[in-house]
Amino acid sequence: MSFVDVRRDSAVAVVTLNKPPVNALDGAFLREIEDAVAELEKDDAVRAVVFRSAIPGIFIAGADIKAFQDPDKTRASMGGFHACFNRIERLPKPTIAAISGHALGGGCEFSLACDFRLMIDDGKSTIGLPEVSLGIFPGAGGTQRLPRIVGRARALDIILHGRRLKAQEAVAIGLVHEVWPAEGFEERVMEYARRLAQGPTKALAAAKANVLRAESVPLDVGLKLEVNDFLEILRTADAQEGVRAFLEKRAPTFRGE
Repeated sequence: MSFVDVRRDSAVAVVTLNKPPVNALDGAFLREIEDAVAELEKDDAVRAVVFRSAIPGIFIAGADIKAFQDPDKTRASMGGFHACFNRIERLPKPTIAAISGHALGGGCEFSLACDFRLMIDDGKSTIGLPEVSLGIFPGAGGTQRLPRIVGRARALDIILHGRRLKAQEAVAIGLVHEVWPAEGFEERVMEYARRLAQGPTKALAAAKANVLRAESVPLDVGLKLEVNDFLEILRTADAQEGVRAFLEKRAPTFRGE
């Protein structure tokens, strides 16, 4: 049985997660998601990716807690979380988590691997890392990615208190990028994705790669690598189109080339 459905809306790929009752992440589910992302990476016609849930009120409610009863087996399974989330994070196309319900524990960590988090503002949905309530802590990237997004102080507040944030607080601290009411939420997500898909794909990929690399290399090294990539992007068709459009005082038409 497949838990992942991929459809294409022009240049946007929509990845729908559907593993009732709550999209709990386990090894098989993670492998299926990772395989879908690997296929999208090879598809040049796809220029942006949206991850959404088919389950009302739930994005991803976390990992399969039953699997944590055996530490030895858990050690092996954690590699699946990192492999999947790293693949999403490194995908050379903009990625969006369309959070239309609870994104907790592993679900929050999944969203942190995406470039953009867009959240429904329905007064009920929450995002957070409540693992300490189980006597554990976030082990699928939460302690590493969350501080990079909201800063150390806020990350510690969320993690050590096991907090679950509603949409307005999440957007206020920069954990999510946009919040919208339930009515029209999916349409707004797709509009957001289409805008990204219309951009200069290779330039966006290079920019994303440089931002990610900035977290792991010294500034002087990052600056040199940035210049090299910048000069490579100048050779692309989209860069030439962007420069011509600016000089001709018109809107550019980027083709992802």
